[in-house]
Amino acid sequence: MKIAVLGAGAIGCFYGGVLAKQGLDVAFAARGKTRDYLQQHDLIVHSINGDFSLPVKVLDADHLQPVDDLDFILLAVKSNALDQCIPELKTLTGPSTKIICLLNGIGNEEKLVDVFGAEHVAGGSAFISVIREAPGVVDHVGEGKLIIGEWKTGEAAQSLEWLGKMFRQAGVDTHVSPDIRQVKWDKLLWNIIYNPLTALTRTRVGEALNDTDLFPILAEVKKEYIRTASAVGITINRDYAEKVLLPNRDVQNHKTSMLQDLEHGRKMELEAILGFVIKTARAKQVPVTAIETIYHLLRFIDLRNAK
Repeated sequence: MKIAVLGAGAIGCFYGGVLAKQGLDVAFAARGKTRDYLQQHDLIVHSINGDFSLPVKVLDADHLQPVDDLDFILLAVKSNALDQCIPELKTLTGPSTKIICLLNGIGNEEKLVDVFGAEHVAGGSAFISVIREAPGVVDHVGEGKLIIGEWKTGEAAQSLEWLGKMFRQAGVDTHVSPDIRQVKWDKLLWNIIYNPLTALTRTRVGEALNDTDLFPILAEVKKEYIRTASAVGITINRDYAEKVLLPNRDVQNHKTSMLQDLEHGRKMELEAILGFVIKTARAKQVPVTAIETIYHLLRFIDLRNAK
């Protein structure tokens, strides 16, 4: 089996790294400082499950050559970079290649299906706290569970079962879901509650939960999101929804990916986490005042930082 990682940031380097550590044929498509570093140094993963480093195969993302024998592409770019990486995906996707979409938010798999067809697309949700310390250096500080599943309803998942087995052998708690859409909507509950508001207020998850001014806003975002999901026939997992606003030692000090992007001057993933939900809510006439307010405040910050 041959695997490529497109998006050699925190998520891509961690999940691609654990597979490479198992001796699998994994290549990392990278550019700029990350490409230069990995061509000359080991990939370094600091992890709560044990640190490791190893040399990895590197593909120059700026000069990709056509490949038609990849079995999987682990797609781990930022959701706001999806459109720009479509040409790279076309270069790497062969007749039997499956794209595992590990992007935050919802709406990304639909874009991929429009270009490549549902038979080439699998959804994925990474429940992990991992930080990119430097090019080719990541710090895995919490959780790590991975859920993957075929996007095409009724599609057999034998190849994904094999990939799941490889991840489990590498120490990653991995499940193959028959309903990955449900999983993506469930996961976005946590992301839409915590990512935007912690970025806006520059707080960690525990700080936001413990703050008497911020907690009611977190709770209102939760209500609005669950109502929107219900309007399109999605019932958010009740047990998960009941626990999402409870203190969690594993993520108490977690700095969300959106906050990390803001602090490093990167564009935030506003559309996949907030924008898609707002469009869906409007189509179904569901009021989402808190979500819209946070979205526009963050969009203002994003546009100002881009100048």
